[in-house]
Amino acid sequence: MTAKDYFERVLDAEKRLYLIRQKRAHWEEMATRMSGISDVKIRSTDMHSPTEDAATRLADLSRELDEEEARYTALVQEAQKVIDRLPQEKFRQVLTLRYLCGHSWKTIWDEMDYHGEKSVYRVHGWALQAAQQWIPGEDTK
Repeated sequence: MTAKDYFERVLDAEKRLYLIRQKRAHWEEMATRMSGISDVKIRSTDMHSPTEDAATRLADLSRELDEEEARYTALVQEAQKVIDRLPQEKFRQVLTLRYLCGHSWKTIWDEMDYHGEKSVYRVHGWALQAAQQWIPGEDTK
């Protein structure tokens, strides 16, 4: 696995968390709206009321969110350990801003006081090369 792929897992996990949170917010809203609706069963005994259905989905999403948050936290902690091993502050800073904070390239070069994207891309590339040796499962060079 390349260092870039390794760090992009953190961004991917964050996106999954965001989507799960959006789903949960949707079902919380649905449950709130339906709280005034009668919980009368619909014809068949195996059918649930809209409120029961929303509550069940909320419980499922909460479990899913808890599991995803635990995976995300572990990924961030693992990535932070790799970043902390890098010898140069600018390498640690560019990788932290990009992968742990999710900043855009423009924000990164502004924050690091670079003048243009090429400078940031170059430092980013060097940082990834330096990090490669610390990626878990990779051979140390």
